[in-house]
Amino acid sequence: MTSRDLYISMTGIDDVILAKASRPSNKKRIVKFQKRLSFVACICLAILISATAVAAIRHFWGRGMSGQLKSTEEQQQTLTESGQAIVYPELTDYSSYQVTDQGVTIAPNTVVVGNDFAYISFTVSGFEVGENEEPAAELDYYLGDDPDSESSWVNGSSSFYDGLIADDNGMIANADGSEVKKGEDGNTLCHYYDDDGNLEYIIQLQSIEGLNTILGNTLHVNFTDLGIYPGKADYKSYISGNWDFTLELPTVSNTQNIKVDKEVPGTNFVIESVDISPVSMTVNYKVNGEVKESEDFLGIPQFTGFVLEDGTRLPYVANGGSYGYNDETKQYATSSSAFDRVIDISQVKSLLLWPNDDGNNDMVEVEIQ
Repeated sequence: MTSRDLYISMTGIDDVILAKASRPSNKKRIVKFQKRLSFVACICLAILISATAVAAIRHFWGRGMSGQLKSTEEQQQTLTESGQAIVYPELTDYSSYQVTDQGVTIAPNTVVVGNDFAYISFTVSGFEVGENEEPAAELDYYLGDDPDSESSWVNGSSSFYDGLIADDNGMIANADGSEVKKGEDGNTLCHYYDDDGNLEYIIQLQSIEGLNTILGNTLHVNFTDLGIYPGKADYKSYISGNWDFTLELPTVSNTQNIKVDKEVPGTNFVIESVDISPVSMTVNYKVNGEVKESEDFLGIPQFTGFVLEDGTRLPYVANGGSYGYNDETKQYATSSSAFDRVIDISQVKSLLLWPNDDGNNDMVEVEIQ
């Protein structure tokens, strides 16, 4: 299997919440959320995380969000001060956001937004699973004030943070830099708990074009059950309760529009511009000629990573998103992607893309600034 085949095999619609978003829109856009390498079967292992080194940082994101977006302390400080991120434990009324039921307390920890995406983490205290068990939750979430309205629909993926990330080469790694180890059964050792015995639950959302927006919107999240995944598609309930939250999402995304007007090599697509924030991006295409489509593939180039000004290649930055044509004429298309890290926009030189979405090609590079 090639690296491209592996990339394609890990993409697909993820999470039961996507059932809402699967209802067809007028534009029939394809939604694809990348399955992270950390979704392999894991053995739960408590890990000690020291906060001593970051005590001086006023805006410190939770352990899960720091790993989800591979962010440095400086990046966390910058995005929080600019209003793109909210750190709930810093708020004077933080206690009002904490909900306790059945001996378990859940509270929002960190929220980060960008373009059409939002990343939300929750601290879960008082919920314990066995050493060989993967924690799980049943929940629902929607945007706006009317859960029955189409404007509430949202694409999403969520799970408990396991301490694992994908490195710059797309390989599994521990977020703390320690060596990845396997248990006696051959499964990767995961690190769900922090040194206080808490878990962190991560939700990644994308708004649906034409129906709603992320910036400044209201997000409702309701946890109804906590349990484990005993198998690939199974769920076993441990605790039923009601942990309900209403969160106002940030209004700032720090998005920059960059004019490009360059062809994607080997295709009939021209990148007219990109709308890029530190955590997500939308690529705007114009189609100049015939595009090879099939029942399963649209033929639209897929963003996968960056080349930085210093020559550093980051080929596997994309972490979920959607793509499609903008209207029935198929003269214009867009591809929206979340990132698996915080990016310094000023340091981005080029985009790395797959020329189409059928998997039978090599990465190409398009310089954008």
